[in-house]
Amino acid sequence: MSELATGMRALGIADPEAAIAAHAVLGSDPGLLAHAGRLPATLGEVPDWVKATVLNPGNPLFGIAERAVAEALGEEPDERVDRLLDRLTIRPRTARELSSVTGFEDLGPTLEHLAEAGLVRAHPNPLEPDDPFWMMTDRPARFYYAVMAEHLPRWRRGYITDRLWRMTHARFDRYVCRAEFADLAREWALGAPGAVAAARIVVPDPRHRQMRTLEVAAWNADGEPVALGTLRWGLLMHHRQLRRLRHVRRLLGDPPASLVCIAPRVDGGIAADEDPNLFRVGPAHLLKG
Repeated sequence: MSELATGMRALGIADPEAAIAAHAVLGSDPGLLAHAGRLPATLGEVPDWVKATVLNPGNPLFGIAERAVAEALGEEPDERVDRLLDRLTIRPRTARELSSVTGFEDLGPTLEHLAEAGLVRAHPNPLEPDDPFWMMTDRPARFYYAVMAEHLPRWRRGYITDRLWRMTHARFDRYVCRAEFADLAREWALGAPGAVAAARIVVPDPRHRQMRTLEVAAWNADGEPVALGTLRWGLLMHHRQLRRLRHVRRLLGDPPASLVCIAPRVDGGIAADEDPNLFRVGPAHLLKG
Protein backbone atom coordinates (compact mmCIF):
# COMPACT_ATOMS: atom_id res chain seq x y z
CA MET A 1 0.00 0.00 0.00
CA SER A 2 1.30 3.46 -0.88
CA GLU A 3 2.30 5.95 1.80
CA LEU A 4 -0.54 8.30 0.84
CA ALA A 5 -3.14 5.53 0.91
CA THR A 6 -1.91 4.42 4.34
CA GLY A 7 -2.22 7.97 5.67
CA MET A 8 -5.69 8.41 4.24
CA ARG A 9 -6.96 5.12 5.65
CA ALA A 10 -5.51 6.03 9.05
CA LEU A 11 -7.98 8.94 9.26
CA GLY A 12 -10.72 6.38 9.84
CA ILE A 13 -13.10 7.87 7.26
CA ALA A 14 -15.08 5.17 5.45
CA ASP A 15 -16.05 7.35 2.46
CA PRO A 16 -12.95 7.29 0.18
CA GLU A 17 -13.66 10.68 -1.40
CA ALA A 18 -14.08 12.31 2.02
CA ALA A 19 -10.86 10.64 3.21
CA ILE A 20 -8.94 12.00 0.24
CA ALA A 21 -10.38 15.50 0.70
CA ALA A 22 -9.61 15.60 4.44
CA HIS A 23 -6.09 14.31 3.85
CA ALA A 24 -5.60 16.94 1.13
CA VAL A 25 -6.17 19.60 3.78
CA LEU A 26 -4.33 18.16 6.78
CA GLY A 27 -2.34 15.13 5.72
CA SER A 28 -1.51 12.87 8.66
CA ASP A 29 0.10 15.57 10.81
CA PRO A 30 -1.03 15.03 14.44
CA GLY A 31 -0.48 18.73 15.15
CA LEU A 32 -3.00 19.68 12.46
CA LEU A 33 -5.43 16.86 13.24
CA ALA A 34 -5.59 18.04 16.84
CA HIS A 35 -7.52 21.11 15.66
CA ALA A 36 -9.66 19.31 13.05
CA GLY A 37 -12.68 18.49 15.21
CA ARG A 38 -14.95 15.76 13.91
CA LEU A 39 -13.69 14.75 10.49
CA PRO A 40 -16.22 14.67 7.63
CA ALA A 41 -17.89 11.29 7.16
CA THR A 42 -18.96 11.97 3.57
CA LEU A 43 -17.81 14.16 0.70
CA GLY A 44 -20.96 16.25 1.19
CA GLU A 45 -19.82 17.16 4.71
CA VAL A 46 -16.42 18.43 3.58
CA PRO A 47 -17.43 22.06 2.78
CA ASP A 48 -18.96 22.70 6.21
CA TRP A 49 -15.99 21.01 7.90
CA VAL A 50 -13.50 23.16 5.97
CA LYS A 51 -15.42 26.34 6.80
CA ALA A 52 -15.58 25.39 10.49
CA THR A 53 -11.86 24.63 10.75
CA VAL A 54 -9.28 26.02 8.30
CA LEU A 55 -11.49 28.92 7.21
CA ASN A 56 -12.54 29.82 10.75
CA PRO A 57 -10.36 32.68 12.07
CA GLY A 58 -10.95 31.37 15.59
CA ASN A 59 -9.42 27.98 14.79
CA PRO A 60 -5.60 27.63 14.98
CA LEU A 61 -5.66 25.97 11.54
CA PHE A 62 -6.49 29.34 9.97
CA GLY A 63 -3.30 30.89 11.30
CA ILE A 64 -1.26 27.79 10.50
CA ALA A 65 -2.29 28.00 6.85
CA GLU A 66 -1.79 31.77 6.71
CA ARG A 67 1.69 31.52 8.20
CA ALA A 68 2.77 28.24 6.60
CA VAL A 69 5.27 29.72 4.15
CA ALA A 70 6.80 32.19 6.62
CA GLU A 71 7.19 29.44 9.23
CA ALA A 72 8.82 27.08 6.73
CA LEU A 73 11.24 29.74 5.46
CA GLY A 74 11.90 31.49 8.76
CA GLU A 75 11.01 34.81 7.14
CA GLU A 76 8.22 36.48 5.19
CA PRO A 77 8.12 35.39 1.55
CA ASP A 78 9.20 38.01 -0.97
CA GLU A 79 7.37 38.69 -4.23
CA ARG A 80 9.44 36.12 -6.11
CA VAL A 81 8.59 33.29 -3.69
CA ASP A 82 4.97 34.39 -3.36
CA ARG A 83 4.42 34.37 -7.11
CA LEU A 84 6.20 31.05 -7.60
CA LEU A 85 4.10 29.29 -4.97
CA ASP A 86 0.91 30.82 -6.30
CA ARG A 87 1.65 29.48 -9.80
CA LEU A 88 2.66 26.05 -8.49
CA THR A 89 -0.63 25.76 -6.63
CA ILE A 90 -2.47 25.84 -9.94
CA ARG A 91 -0.48 22.91 -11.35
CA PRO A 92 3.00 21.40 -11.38
CA ARG A 93 5.33 23.29 -13.70
CA THR A 94 8.88 23.06 -14.97
CA ALA A 95 11.39 25.79 -14.15
CA ARG A 96 11.20 26.90 -17.77
CA GLU A 97 7.43 27.24 -17.61
CA LEU A 98 7.66 29.01 -14.26
CA SER A 99 9.99 31.58 -15.76
CA SER A 100 7.47 32.17 -18.53
CA VAL A 101 4.45 32.65 -16.22
CA THR A 102 6.23 34.66 -13.51
CA GLY A 103 8.69 36.71 -15.55
CA PHE A 104 11.54 35.67 -13.22
CA GLU A 105 14.77 34.19 -14.56
CA ASP A 106 17.28 31.81 -12.95
CA LEU A 107 14.74 30.14 -10.67
CA GLY A 108 16.91 27.13 -9.81
CA PRO A 109 18.35 28.50 -6.54
CA THR A 110 14.94 29.73 -5.37
CA LEU A 111 13.27 26.40 -6.14
CA GLU A 112 16.03 24.51 -4.34
CA HIS A 113 15.60 26.81 -1.33
CA LEU A 114 11.86 26.15 -1.28
CA ALA A 115 12.51 22.41 -1.58
CA GLU A 116 14.89 22.49 1.39
CA ALA A 117 12.14 24.22 3.37
CA GLY A 118 9.69 21.42 2.50
CA LEU A 119 7.36 23.62 0.47
CA VAL A 120 7.96 22.09 -2.97
CA ARG A 121 9.70 19.12 -4.53
CA ALA A 122 11.03 18.17 -7.94
CA HIS A 123 9.02 15.45 -9.66
CA PRO A 124 10.28 13.36 -12.62
CA ASN A 125 9.48 14.51 -16.15
CA PRO A 126 9.99 11.34 -18.24
CA LEU A 127 9.80 13.14 -21.57
CA GLU A 128 12.32 15.84 -20.53
CA PRO A 129 14.39 14.37 -17.68
CA ASP A 130 16.57 17.49 -17.36
CA ASP A 131 13.56 19.73 -16.75
CA PRO A 132 11.55 18.19 -13.85
CA PHE A 133 8.15 19.31 -12.73
CA TRP A 134 8.05 21.27 -9.50
CA MET A 135 5.11 20.51 -7.20
CA MET A 136 3.67 21.95 -3.99
CA THR A 137 4.17 19.60 -1.03
CA ASP A 138 3.15 21.66 2.00
CA ARG A 139 -0.59 21.16 2.44
CA PRO A 140 -1.36 24.25 4.59
CA ALA A 141 0.57 26.41 2.12
CA ARG A 142 -1.24 24.83 -0.82
CA PHE A 143 -4.59 25.47 0.86
CA TYR A 144 -3.61 29.06 1.60
CA TYR A 145 -2.78 29.91 -2.01
CA ALA A 146 -5.69 27.93 -3.43
CA VAL A 147 -8.43 29.30 -1.20
CA MET A 148 -7.37 31.99 1.26
CA ALA A 149 -4.79 34.30 -0.30
CA GLU A 150 -6.94 36.33 -2.69
CA HIS A 151 -9.53 37.27 -0.05
CA LEU A 152 -7.48 36.99 3.15
CA PRO A 153 -8.73 40.19 4.89
CA ARG A 154 -12.32 39.15 4.24
CA TRP A 155 -11.72 35.61 5.53
CA ARG A 156 -10.19 37.12 8.67
CA ARG A 157 -13.35 39.11 9.38
CA GLY A 158 -15.33 35.88 9.18
CA TYR A 159 -18.79 37.27 8.53
CA ILE A 160 -19.24 36.37 4.84
CA THR A 161 -17.63 32.93 4.95
CA ASP A 162 -20.46 31.26 3.04
CA ARG A 163 -20.30 33.82 0.26
CA LEU A 164 -16.52 33.58 0.00
CA TRP A 165 -16.77 29.79 -0.10
CA ARG A 166 -19.16 29.96 -3.04
CA MET A 167 -16.55 32.08 -4.81
CA THR A 168 -13.62 29.78 -4.04
CA HIS A 169 -14.89 26.22 -3.60
CA ALA A 170 -14.05 25.34 -7.22
CA ARG A 171 -10.41 26.24 -6.49
CA PHE A 172 -10.53 24.01 -3.41
CA ASP A 173 -11.82 21.10 -5.49
CA ARG A 174 -9.29 21.56 -8.28
CA TYR A 175 -6.12 22.78 -6.60
CA VAL A 176 -6.40 21.04 -3.22
CA CYS A 177 -8.46 17.86 -3.59
CA ARG A 178 -7.68 17.04 -7.21
CA ALA A 179 -3.97 17.59 -6.63
CA GLU A 180 -4.02 15.10 -3.74
CA PHE A 181 -6.06 12.64 -5.82
CA ALA A 182 -3.48 12.87 -8.62
CA ASP A 183 -0.61 12.21 -6.18
CA LEU A 184 -2.47 9.17 -4.85
CA ALA A 185 -3.11 7.91 -8.38
CA ARG A 186 0.56 8.23 -9.31
CA GLU A 187 1.61 6.28 -6.24
CA TRP A 188 -0.95 3.60 -7.13
CA ALA A 189 0.34 3.47 -10.73
CA LEU A 190 3.74 2.34 -9.46
CA GLY A 191 2.06 -1.04 -9.03
CA ALA A 192 1.73 -1.48 -12.80
CA PRO A 193 3.78 -4.43 -14.12
CA GLY A 194 7.35 -3.30 -14.77
CA ALA A 195 6.80 0.25 -13.48
CA VAL A 196 9.77 1.93 -11.83
CA ALA A 197 8.43 5.51 -11.87
CA ALA A 198 5.10 7.29 -12.15
CA ALA A 199 4.75 10.89 -13.20
CA ARG A 200 2.80 13.62 -14.90
CA ILE A 201 3.57 14.06 -18.60
CA VAL A 202 2.98 16.81 -21.14
CA VAL A 203 2.96 15.59 -24.76
CA PRO A 204 3.24 17.87 -27.83
CA ASP A 205 0.38 17.54 -30.33
CA PRO A 206 1.78 19.15 -33.50
CA ARG A 207 -1.36 18.64 -35.57
CA HIS A 208 -3.55 20.58 -33.15
CA ARG A 209 -0.74 22.94 -32.06
CA GLN A 210 -1.19 22.30 -28.36
CA MET A 211 0.17 20.31 -25.45
CA ARG A 212 -1.67 17.30 -24.04
CA THR A 213 -1.33 16.59 -20.32
CA LEU A 214 -1.80 13.30 -18.50
CA GLU A 215 -1.62 13.42 -14.73
CA VAL A 216 -0.69 9.73 -14.48
CA ALA A 217 1.92 7.86 -16.51
CA ALA A 218 3.99 4.88 -15.34
CA TRP A 219 7.33 4.02 -16.98
CA ASN A 220 9.60 0.98 -16.95
CA ALA A 221 13.36 0.78 -16.55
CA ASP A 222 13.83 1.10 -20.32
CA GLY A 223 12.04 4.46 -20.36
CA GLU A 224 8.89 3.07 -21.96
CA PRO A 225 5.36 3.86 -20.76
CA VAL A 226 3.56 0.86 -19.27
CA ALA A 227 0.38 2.65 -18.09
CA LEU A 228 -1.27 5.92 -19.08
CA GLY A 229 -4.09 7.42 -17.08
CA THR A 230 -6.61 10.24 -17.24
CA LEU A 231 -8.13 11.58 -14.05
CA ARG A 232 -11.27 13.34 -12.85
CA TRP A 233 -12.01 14.35 -9.27
CA GLY A 234 -15.51 14.32 -7.80
CA LEU A 235 -17.25 14.26 -11.19
CA LEU A 236 -18.41 11.86 -13.86
CA MET A 237 -15.74 11.01 -16.41
CA HIS A 238 -17.04 11.29 -19.97
CA HIS A 239 -16.09 9.10 -22.92
CA ARG A 240 -14.34 11.99 -24.64
CA GLN A 241 -11.63 11.76 -21.99
CA LEU A 242 -10.98 8.16 -22.96
CA ARG A 243 -10.77 9.21 -26.61
CA ARG A 244 -8.25 11.87 -25.60
CA LEU A 245 -6.26 9.29 -23.62
CA ARG A 246 -6.04 7.05 -26.68
CA HIS A 247 -4.99 10.05 -28.76
CA VAL A 248 -2.12 10.77 -26.36
CA ARG A 249 -1.01 7.14 -26.57
CA ARG A 250 -0.87 7.49 -30.35
CA LEU A 251 1.20 10.67 -29.97
CA LEU A 252 3.66 8.58 -27.94
CA GLY A 253 3.96 6.06 -30.78
CA ASP A 254 1.24 3.63 -29.68
CA PRO A 255 3.24 1.76 -27.01
CA PRO A 256 1.59 -1.34 -25.49
CA ALA A 257 0.67 0.60 -22.37
CA SER A 258 -2.52 -0.06 -20.45
CA LEU A 259 -5.06 2.76 -20.21
CA VAL A 260 -6.59 3.80 -16.90
CA CYS A 261 -9.67 5.97 -16.31
CA ILE A 262 -9.39 7.24 -12.73
CA ALA A 263 -12.61 8.77 -11.42
CA PRO A 264 -15.37 8.14 -8.87
CA ARG A 265 -17.84 7.57 -11.71
CA VAL A 266 -17.61 6.93 -15.47
CA ASP A 267 -20.25 7.30 -18.17
CA GLY A 268 -21.83 4.48 -20.14
CA GLY A 269 -19.38 4.72 -23.02
CA ILE A 270 -16.40 4.03 -20.76
CA ALA A 271 -18.26 1.40 -18.73
CA ALA A 272 -19.22 -0.51 -21.89
CA ASP A 273 -15.80 -0.36 -23.56
CA GLU A 274 -14.51 -3.92 -24.00
CA ASP A 275 -10.84 -3.10 -24.50
CA PRO A 276 -9.02 -5.67 -22.28
CA ASN A 277 -6.23 -3.16 -21.79
CA LEU A 278 -8.57 -0.54 -20.28
CA PHE A 279 -9.01 -0.26 -16.52
CA ARG A 280 -11.55 1.76 -14.57
CA VAL A 281 -10.29 2.81 -11.16
CA GLY A 282 -12.18 4.67 -8.46
CA PRO A 283 -11.10 6.30 -5.19
CA ALA A 284 -11.87 3.16 -3.15
CA HIS A 285 -9.58 1.08 -5.38
CA LEU A 286 -6.74 3.60 -4.99
CA LEU A 287 -7.05 3.48 -1.21
CA LYS A 288 -6.65 -0.28 -1.24
CA GLY A 289 -3.15 0.27 -2.58
